[in-house]
Amino acid sequence: MKKPTKAKLRARAADRVAFAEGVRRDYLNWKLDPIRTDSGLGYLIHEAGTGIRPRPGHRVEVHYVGMLESREGIFEESFSNPRGVRFVVGAGEIIPGWDEAMGLLRWGDEATLFIPSAQAYGPQGRGKAIPPNSDLIFYVEIVSVG
Repeated sequence: MKKPTKAKLRARAADRVAFAEGVRRDYLNWKLDPIRTDSGLGYLIHEAGTGIRPRPGHRVEVHYVGMLESREGIFEESFSNPRGVRFVVGAGEIIPGWDEAMGLLRWGDEATLFIPSAQAYGPQGRGKAIPPNSDLIFYVEIVSVG
């Protein structure tokens, strides 16, 4: 498989960031109504995948754009890199909102997650990028499940 060029990665990242920021804007303007779980996690599937649904113990790779609900701009994105973030579902390697969301999505899904602070970094936040008690929004693409 041919490795994507840096220019292609930057272009892909810019496209995904613009899309994610548009979803955030629509959500804050009450134009979207995500599905909600009992934990408060919300999600919208933009493009449905046809692959398997990750279960605890599955290793997944996910590309993402991370944003604070409370302000414009992103705090992190993975689309500038050839590989997304990899983690084992249910192993506590990632924030609880992501672990829960993986069980609701499928390989190939493109979705936006609306994660309440309690399912993210809570009162401690994460450095300067994510203040305490921040609700987060992630645009995600599930790249692989295994």
